[in-house]
Amino acid sequence: MFTWGDSVVQVKNVDFLLTFKCPAQCQHCSYKAGPNRVGYIKPKEISRYLKELIKMHPLQSVWVHGGEPFLYFNYLKYIIKETKKLGIPRRGVITNSFWAKNEVIAKAKLEKLKNKGLKAITFSSDFFHQEFIPIEYVRNALKAAVALGLENIIVDSYFVDDVTTYNYFNQITKKNLELLEDIEELEFHRYPMGVEGRGADLTEYLNLKAELPSGNCPMPFWIDGDLKNPETIEIDCEGNITLCPGICIGNTNIQSLTKIIQNYDVDRHPILSLVSKEGPLGLLKLAKEQGFKQKQNFVNECHLCYELRKYLQQIYPYSLAPEYCY
Repeated sequence: MFTWGDSVVQVKNVDFLLTFKCPAQCQHCSYKAGPNRVGYIKPKEISRYLKELIKMHPLQSVWVHGGEPFLYFNYLKYIIKETKKLGIPRRGVITNSFWAKNEVIAKAKLEKLKNKGLKAITFSSDFFHQEFIPIEYVRNALKAAVALGLENIIVDSYFVDDVTTYNYFNQITKKNLELLEDIEELEFHRYPMGVEGRGADLTEYLNLKAELPSGNCPMPFWIDGDLKNPETIEIDCEGNITLCPGICIGNTNIQSLTKIIQNYDVDRHPILSLVSKEGPLGLLKLAKEQGFKQKQNFVNECHLCYELRKYLQQIYPYSLAPEYCY
């Protein structure tokens, strides 16, 4: 545990964005992952990150995603093996199932991961992913995971506007999910799509508000704690340490992970200091000082925050990273 001023930072969970490369190029992707992206987190970097983190505070979970982590399957196995060796109790991966062309292949892949210590797995299934990945592949992977007895098997789906909204995207997602519901022992999680990254290009299908969103900045659902004392961090293949897609608190190519966490203070961060106190409206003041002129309406606080950050990215490139988010 490290302290800075009144802050107490206890990182309990880490998500490794192993790569931004992905066989899919989903329309809602916050990180704009796709086939043309390059790079991955190397095993020696994984080992260093884990050792630094467990010296600071016991870790409760490690999740691996991207991009698509199964593209670098040997490195994925390495991460699971290392987290098990260090006694980290919850070890999971998020995948789009592109690799599960039949149940035999799916079971062989997942059995290797289970033998290394995999506990939980999340499969992405919705309109966006099924533009690129056949739903049959997801079904193959799910059935293999159930047969192997993995502890937590989750299906994550993202909906346009809201889970209950009737539109073309959501109807396709619901029909696809119906093809999976007969498989027992699954958890289904449904979320509204984030309006950031490529998702910000889908606003024509969303309810834009005439008035400026004036609420606080909500934390992403996967980040426990708050902006002052985050309990979860994401580490990507470019060395960025992020609390939300595109909001970076340091880069391990410039400073050690230990120092980044030790020195973290929300009040010293040029972006988070504003949104933590005033929400995105605080960020709007900064953007206006830099010449921002409002030319659009916004869906919610997250959409406003993203568009302001996109405008400010070249002014604060180290705090608003990775650049591809914008």
